Amino acid sequence: MLVTREMDYAMRVVRALDSLDGLATAAGVAELEQMPQAVTLKILKRLTTAGIVESRRGPAGGYRLRRSPEALTLYDLFRVFGREPLLNRCQAADYRCENYPDGDCGTCRELCRIQEILDAELRRTPLSRLFGK
Repeated sequence: MLVTREMDYAMRVVRALDSLDGLATAAGVAELEQMPQAVTLKILKRLTTAGIVESRRGPAGGYRLRRSPEALTLYDLFRVFGREPLLNRCQAADYRCENYPDGDCGTCRELCRIQEILDAELRRTPLSRLFGK
């Protein structure tokens, strides 16, 4: 699992939207987080499509969070910005182990146990904790 640059940007956009009052412009978010505006717009679009951010058009338009960072988790962002956060490919639903096709691989079994713990932590960790709240 890897926190990609895109995932990092998404966390920063959510942080900025949480700290700004009312509707925020993409330019305001980009400036606050010292991000390129084009990247900020791309992240905002994906967050809007996922239902995490609300956008309003027009001269008085902008962006705001639909849910608070207390209600958003790291897992939510992983699901929007990439694949499911898997430790190894053998955790993927469609994976068939070439060494143990019958599914009796000790390594896979242990990684699955750890994966369950990781998933639970990502699901219970609100983004607000990352923002020092």
